[in-house]
Amino acid sequence: MSDYVYHPEFSFLARCWWQLGDELLHPDQWDASTARLAPMWLHYGGAGFHNDHWYRYLRAEPGGTGPLQLEPWSYTLPSHVYGELFWFGAYVSGTDRTGATLRYEMRPYDRNWKPLNRIVYSKPGALSGFAGYAGVKDQTEAAAGRQHLADPQHLWNLSGINHNDIKRGARLCNVVLVDAAGQRARRIANQEAWLINTLSGEPGLMALEVLDYAHEARDVAWGTGLQRAGSSHVFKAEHSFIASLCWRPDETPADPAGSPDGVQGLVAARFDEGWEWNPRARLSVEQTDSLGTRWRDDETRPACERFWFAAYLDNGVYAYEIWPLDARGRRLKFTLRKQKGWTMSLAQRWQSVRAEADFLWHLDGLDPATLQVGATVANVKLRHSSGRVVKLADRSERRLGTEALGEEGSLTVQVLETSARF
Repeated sequence: MSDYVYHPEFSFLARCWWQLGDELLHPDQWDASTARLAPMWLHYGGAGFHNDHWYRYLRAEPGGTGPLQLEPWSYTLPSHVYGELFWFGAYVSGTDRTGATLRYEMRPYDRNWKPLNRIVYSKPGALSGFAGYAGVKDQTEAAAGRQHLADPQHLWNLSGINHNDIKRGARLCNVVLVDAAGQRARRIANQEAWLINTLSGEPGLMALEVLDYAHEARDVAWGTGLQRAGSSHVFKAEHSFIASLCWRPDETPADPAGSPDGVQGLVAARFDEGWEWNPRARLSVEQTDSLGTRWRDDETRPACERFWFAAYLDNGVYAYEIWPLDARGRRLKFTLRKQKGWTMSLAQRWQSVRAEADFLWHLDGLDPATLQVGATVANVKLRHSSGRVVKLADRSERRLGTEALGEEGSLTVQVLETSARF
């Protein structure tokens, strides 16, 4: 096996299920197929008397009951953790120019999207002499997202998957999980537990619920360390959301023909400014309530019509970072910013520091605690942390901004996903 190179743009976070029975599952049948699915998970760090000796091993149970049900008594020690989600870090052979050798490093996360800093292995005999059982080691692993892996023996192949179908919110069925030795994953019963084994048991298929596409490698959950950095803000995943926006003028006079004269339409982030190595985007208003041309002359500069509002709470007041999402739900590394002396734009953002004043916005007229998927909230004012309210700054360019002069207006927010994490 050759060296493998990390590709973050193909990595993703998913909830994994084992398909019970021999029948193929179609995504359209998902909601009616709970009885045919068993959640895949693992746990470690608990008390010695709990759940026999199957700590650290990958399991697929119980069947037919939905996601794993955890109660306060499920945690027997402060160190006891459950990995219910899995990060698939994408790697491609360094000699491959076609992507045919796309393989994945599989790492468990807890239900709050906190990485557990372990790797799921399948090497026979690697875990306490139990040949073929997939699981994690007892010690913390090296940081996720290593750029190069020399002759890795722990990567997995997801056979039967169409990689073009991987996007945030996708449900992928009938996937064959294969280890580095070419052994197919199986489900086997052992001492009242259903475990994943690559040598023994009944071969089966896996289903994936993609929670985030191009999920970045990290050692901590989003928003961790704000207090350590001296910030008074607290990240609130339960009140973060994904939405599309439409601009509406506060007053829409009619022309002699009776048609409205004010600029209105879908709000999009168009990466039309800056340079190839340092692009910038502005918020502009489309001609209608739907996106026009997604790509213009340069296919590395898309237009984005969905945004993630990362919620932060400070002294009872909510503020948001606003991140654009591409057509597959990937969060681009740009954040809406208003910096003194500069016009408002989506600026490239690589640093991990969160909740900085230049990047924080308020949504006047919107209560995040009441949002539901599919809800529409009208007459929302977008206000920067400095107090400046967003207006239609340039009518000819249909550009939004925080300039003192401009046409007053508001946003209509269409909620697409609540409790949204990245």
